[in-house]
Amino acid sequence: MRGHHGSDVVGIPGYGLIDRDAIANREFQNWTEEEWRTEFARTRECLTTFLRVRDPFTVLAKTSMRHMIGAGKERSPQAQEELPPLEQAEVELVQALLLTQDGPQRGAPTSPRNFVRFWHLLGRHISSFIRKQPEKPSDKPIVEFISRRARVYTIYYRNLFVKEDCEETLLSLLARVDEISDRELGYKLFDAYRALLRILNIVTQRLDTFAKCVRDLYVSKDRQVVLDSIAFFAAATPLAGRLWRWGGHRFTDLEGLKAAGFQMSEMASAWIYTLPRALLAAEFSPEMLGVIDQLSIKRGELANINLEHIYMNNPVWRRPFVALEDGNLFAALPQMAVSFPFAMMEGLMKGHPPLEKAYEDAKSAYLESAIAEIVRRAMPSAKVYEQVLWTDPETGKGYENDVVALIGNTIFLFEAKAGRIADAARRGGVLSLEKNFKELFVEPSEQAWRLQNYLDTHGPQASLRLKKTGQAVDLHLDRKKVVYKFSVCIEHFAALTSAKHYLRDLGLVTDGTAWAPVLSLGELQLIERFLDTEVSFFHYLTRRATIEELMDFDGDEADLLSMYLTNGLCVDKVALSGKKVIFRNTDAIVRKQREPRLNRTEVAVHGVQLSPMWAATVRELYSDTDMRHRFDIIQTILNQSPPALMYMERRIRRWRRGGSIGGQETMIARYEIGTQQFLVVVHPMKRITGVDAWRERSREIAYGLASMIGATDCAVFLQLRKSKRKTFDGVSFFRMGQRTKPSSSERPI
Repeated sequence: MRGHHGSDVVGIPGYGLIDRDAIANREFQNWTEEEWRTEFARTRECLTTFLRVRDPFTVLAKTSMRHMIGAGKERSPQAQEELPPLEQAEVELVQALLLTQDGPQRGAPTSPRNFVRFWHLLGRHISSFIRKQPEKPSDKPIVEFISRRARVYTIYYRNLFVKEDCEETLLSLLARVDEISDRELGYKLFDAYRALLRILNIVTQRLDTFAKCVRDLYVSKDRQVVLDSIAFFAAATPLAGRLWRWGGHRFTDLEGLKAAGFQMSEMASAWIYTLPRALLAAEFSPEMLGVIDQLSIKRGELANINLEHIYMNNPVWRRPFVALEDGNLFAALPQMAVSFPFAMMEGLMKGHPPLEKAYEDAKSAYLESAIAEIVRRAMPSAKVYEQVLWTDPETGKGYENDVVALIGNTIFLFEAKAGRIADAARRGGVLSLEKNFKELFVEPSEQAWRLQNYLDTHGPQASLRLKKTGQAVDLHLDRKKVVYKFSVCIEHFAALTSAKHYLRDLGLVTDGTAWAPVLSLGELQLIERFLDTEVSFFHYLTRRATIEELMDFDGDEADLLSMYLTNGLCVDKVALSGKKVIFRNTDAIVRKQREPRLNRTEVAVHGVQLSPMWAATVRELYSDTDMRHRFDIIQTILNQSPPALMYMERRIRRWRRGGSIGGQETMIARYEIGTQQFLVVVHPMKRITGVDAWRERSREIAYGLASMIGATDCAVFLQLRKSKRKTFDGVSFFRMGQRTKPSSSERPI
């Protein structure tokens, strides 16, 4: 499924379909495992030979350069002949294969056509590795499917955070263990990670310099500017210099000179990633130079490695640099500081148990505080509590919940899980997958459910307190509350653990099991960045917690957030019944740089397209901080279909001008999410005698609708014919009934 600006397709406004079968026919061949094993061996031999007979560092540099320039560009599934952007995993594979080779290093140049052939081989080779894996006998084919998907994610999935969030997260976390890391290692891990970020910036600057010279070569009409660019490339690498010495005198006309210069620049890209030792010594302390050396691998050092292991346990994930024989550093993968920051930092502290223990404790504490800080920043009206304790009166057992947020009559529960996914699980080991999934993604749902059940059962008699101070936590339980639950982790398997149905297929949960959608910390930060008003952040969380009551999906949080920004998650449950939505290339909208607004109390609604009257109504409701049900009413409005609200507004305007409403006198818009039925009701009247009369009338309307159609959340608006208001003359809210609770027999133990 691809995003577009067309009409409503299969119940998802703003999206269109692609022919999945056509893509499968092009990408997947009906080969046996033996045929794929043969293809795997053939392509690996081709790749290793290619690197052995050419300058391998130029090949790696050009591959990395193409990836860095093409990163974030959308692939086109329709364009069969298009050379797609390179995956980072393909660059990692080239570097690993280079490091397995020792002996004399060749200096032969590579033609553009051979580069293209090499890049096609890379993708083909990794695909053959995935498909050559033998199918394991199982009475549950879905288990083998999930295991295979886990391997695919391990090979391809990168970047738990965007760069800015990764920097903030790692530096804040590592600062918590500065003292013990300095004592154990002789340096601070905080400084070590800053050094990695600095290398990333240096390489990025060199890439910009290189690209500018290429642009000058292309566009300049000044021969001297072209010659200056060529001189830069000739001095950049010995290979480029040799090429120019051999042929530079042959080109007299400007266009021929440009073409020759461009061909030579293809052999100069290693300059971008070759960092002289003198440059590093000027940038970093001797301790940090030692760290950089620890994170480097020499050519040939991996000569004896089992090549089968590099696809799902690549050594360059933990040691991303290449140590050159002359003492310089080759940093073709500087972005590993963002892709594998935890792996590198944890590798540095390995063998130091006191530091490892302090780090694990710090990671758990940091995750809880980061969640609380994000929620406070994103929802200024919320009261946010960390480490909330309570005791089950039936068993006498005490429990702790990580982050509890109260906003209006809504409670959000966030359970933090800072554990890592085991290496065996990443390789698709079923038992390890089940154990990891249960600990990281199922048990938090159970923990959150216990508190929800306690609140629902005991109401105003429920007693909660803060762990640090013992202070009582007042959630105003004398008023009916709705609870939404989330599990927030450091890392997960994206689409594989974002959706409940995969855990259900593994037998870890059932349809009736308590469920808390799984978000990574990076995904929560992404949501906060793009939904930079309290209204939209609040609404997204309520919809994200319930989206699986409308559809089964295969996609990650970026896909769902993009859908929210496209259509407010207003999907047609009936049209999607019995189907699974598979997202493909639909997250471009959130792959852009975005600077969030500082004032989250500004009223702007993202994703949901409101007509003018309803947009004004939301602004008016939000500004009335004394209204106890303002968030309930706003949620009910935002949950409606925008066309239904627009139609209602047209009828209201016609009636206020003296015309006929048409149809029933009371106007109703409704939207069903699972067992909840959200109703917006507009009741027109010529006049009303007072507030008490309106309160009684609105109650009759709400409870009448509840008995007829099962309304659970009902916002009733009063519209007077001769009103001078832009919006409505009165509003009441009624909550009737609660969400269905999972039975104890269905909840995981």
